[in-house]
Amino acid sequence: MIVFKFGGASVKDADSVRNVCNIIRGHDSNRLVVVVSAMGKTTNALERVVHARFSANDIPAAKQHLQEVREFHHKIADELFVGKSNPVFDRMNNVFVEVEWCLDDDVSKGYDFIYDQVVSSGELLSTIIIHEYLQSQGLHFAYADARDLIRTDNHYREGRVQWEETLDNTTTQINRIFATGHIGVVTQGFI
Repeated sequence: MIVFKFGGASVKDADSVRNVCNIIRGHDSNRLVVVVSAMGKTTNALERVVHARFSANDIPAAKQHLQEVREFHHKIADELFVGKSNPVFDRMNNVFVEVEWCLDDDVSKGYDFIYDQVVSSGELLSTIIIHEYLQSQGLHFAYADARDLIRTDNHYREGRVQWEETLDNTTTQINRIFATGHIGVVTQGFI
């Protein structure tokens, strides 16, 4: 098994996503795990969303910052996929809807809880785009949500990994993916 980790600078735009695909294609005879960070400066942009929501209690400003993140990701997807029929657009929209729910939610859940929900969406978006692009290029990859693999305690922003459960989840789910004929799996890094 080969594990690739692509940071934000290596997935910052459509050309970078194409380059990631070319790198992976050179190793597609192996079992691959592709771990991806948020694209470019997405984490910083999402932190601005959280800051606007909590520090200024300005939901419209938070949603405007989120709209900028949405436009950035849609621009990349528009360059990679012909037409709007690709599932990438619905999948990205679902992530943005969840973030909007967090912004509309009661702030009593606390800054750290909302921070984790909002900022981690950057990795969800990047892995959705990369997964769909690999599929469109004939590379049979599965998508794995790291939240289904890694278990932590409930200390938001400072969660401690529950190693035994995480190892069991990861081993079981990754092996199941490879048993179904996928050549690899795409998952998130920051989460």
